[in-house]
Amino acid sequence: MALHIGSILAGRYEITAPIATGGMGEVWQATDRTLGRTVAAKVLKSEYTGDRNFLERFRNEARHTAGLTHANIASVYDYGEIQDDDGRTLAFLVMEYVEGEPLVAILDREITLSPERTLDVLAQAGEGLSAAHRAGVVHRDIKPGNLMVRPDGVVKLTDFGIAWARDAAPLTRTGMVVGTAQYLSPEQAQGFQVTAASDVYSLGVLGYECLAGNRPFDGDSQVAIALAQINRPPPPLPAAVPAPVRALVEKALAKDPAARFADGGAFAEAARRVAAGGPGPETAATTAFIPAVGGGSTQMIGAAGAAAATTGPATAPRAMPPLQGPPVDDQVDSWDDDEPRRRSPWPWVAAAAVVLLVLGAVLAFTLLGGGDDEGSPGTTTTPATTTSAPPTTSAATTTQESSAEQTTEESQEQTTEPEETTQAPPPATTTQAPTTTRTTTTSSSTSSAPTTTAATTTTEPPPAGGETPP
Repeated sequence: MALHIGSILAGRYEITAPIATGGMGEVWQATDRTLGRTVAAKVLKSEYTGDRNFLERFRNEARHTAGLTHANIASVYDYGEIQDDDGRTLAFLVMEYVEGEPLVAILDREITLSPERTLDVLAQAGEGLSAAHRAGVVHRDIKPGNLMVRPDGVVKLTDFGIAWARDAAPLTRTGMVVGTAQYLSPEQAQGFQVTAASDVYSLGVLGYECLAGNRPFDGDSQVAIALAQINRPPPPLPAAVPAPVRALVEKALAKDPAARFADGGAFAEAARRVAAGGPGPETAATTAFIPAVGGGSTQMIGAAGAAAATTGPATAPRAMPPLQGPPVDDQVDSWDDDEPRRRSPWPWVAAAAVVLLVLGAVLAFTLLGGGDDEGSPGTTTTPATTTSAPPTTSAATTTQESSAEQTTEESQEQTTEPEETTQAPPPATTTQAPTTTRTTTTSSSTSSAPTTTAATTTTEPPPAGGETPP
């Protein structure tokens, strides 16, 4: 059933005027003939009612918003599904009619807002999000098109169509990220589980746009924009923006969710404090320039496509800290291979060959008298036993007691029995000087080969006429 002015929806709501038309549905102004009040009726297009995921998402919007009561959230009054004359399902959502215009229309007309007006919008939106976050609901699609502004300045959050609730069943297909790329948080763009801090990031992007007249991250494709959210710092705000306001927005745009405001309430409180002349929050955000192009519609982005487009960022990618980990079914699969690659045995063989070469060189150096006293009599050489261990960092400790030298090699994963080398005491006829001991330790270690330690002990006779050292 195609709605038009004068149509009666579900026998109760009389359609009076069109409000907006989107990709998934239409929004109409209507009159509730039972209660005699003006409402907004959001109707899902018939081609989507046959898709279980779209229909369930529409139902979730009704359930999520119906449980939220706040001055900065557009209320939901009713939800229904009826059959039209052709037997097709018609799903509709009846909500509070907000007289005013979306923030996106204001920005299209005015380009930028003053810092004072921006702080007021951010504070009101943050307070509305606070109510949702306390109820365990994350909006996931905060953007100017989903904020209605009344003539008296009151801001209302709308469109919880892709909101996530902690007690809801997963709806998003595996391998997809749902949201608007220009406002996605880095963790949302990567497919990690969203939190209240994810909405804070999106609200920070909105605040940046209000102050600068453009979004901090844009590109020639949705995937490129999502990657910029993950890897790039935001460009600097205009110099005319006061430092406390700049610090507020930069903190909201931190790549690490733990470095942002914890939720909408904390963001709103900070915005109110700055608006009252207080200091801005501490932040260590950095900036870089990104050219601006592109639109801002809600999309589903494949993670695999994003992964394939990561070549050649203008700045070094910033490593994301550990988040909450990808949830089951609801978000993006890992970009890593399904199975870890097996390690080739050849590095171990090559490492063993290097060890043998080093040991041979040490032995040759010793046997050929590689020192100041070539072929000196009374020399005792004891090669160390080579022990292979897994690739770890080894610490060698040398302890000398009396005339014996003990070398111990310690490993993080494996401990080698101590190796003891005992040298023969000097001849009894030698009285002028004690035996001098020279110990050479050669260690070779790489990240993919075992660590090997070779020890060589050489005893030399004292020089003629030498004195006994203390």
